[in-house]
Amino acid sequence: MANEIKFYGINETLIYLKRYEEDLYKSLRKDLVAKATPLAQLVGSRFPDEPLRNWHTSGGRLTSASRLPPYMGGKVKSSVKPKTGSGSSRGGTRASVILRIQQDDGGGQVYDSAGSKTKGARGAGATQGQKFIANLDKNRRLQSYGGGETRSRIMFGAVKANEKMIEQDILEVIKKVDAYTTKAINAGTGS
Repeated sequence: MANEIKFYGINETLIYLKRYEEDLYKSLRKDLVAKATPLAQLVGSRFPDEPLRNWHTSGGRLTSASRLPPYMGGKVKSSVKPKTGSGSSRGGTRASVILRIQQDDGGGQVYDSAGSKTKGARGAGATQGQKFIANLDKNRRLQSYGGGETRSRIMFGAVKANEKMIEQDILEVIKKVDAYTTKAINAGTGS
C-alpha cells in the first residue's frame, strides 16, 4: 500500500546523525514534518464527514454492537499526520522510512482499510463484516485501491495523486543533510 521514493545512502546517514548529531537529526525530522503537513491536510480533507448512516456515534461511543471505533468526521480529517523516522517500510524490508503520511484515528483507519482480507458481499450468505464493507464501497464514488493484503479508500490514492506536492521539498531537505555530511567528511580528512 505504501508509495515509496527510494534514496540510496540516506539510511546510513540517518543512523550516523541519530547517533552523533542528534540536533541535526531532530532538525531534519522537524523540516520533513513541516514540508509534509500541507499534503497531510489535503489527504485528511478527502475523508467524508459521515461514511455510513449506520456508523453512529453518541458521546464518542458507537451505539451499535459492532464495537468499531467511532467515526467523527472532523477528528478523522485532522488526524492525518506526517510521521518521520518511524520504523521500516511495509513488505518486511529493513530500510528505514524517513517520511510517511499516517491516519492516527481508529475510525479513520477502519474506514480507509476495512476489507483487506474480507471481500464485500451481499445476500443471505454474507457475513456482517462483508455487508459492512460492501456498504462502505457502495456509498462512495471512490472505490478501494489494492487487493489481497492491501486496501485503501483514501490514503493511498490521495498521497499517490499528490506526491509531486512534496517531492521537491523532501529532496531539498535531503540535499541539506547531504551538504552537511559532505562538509563533515571533508573536514575530517584535512581537505
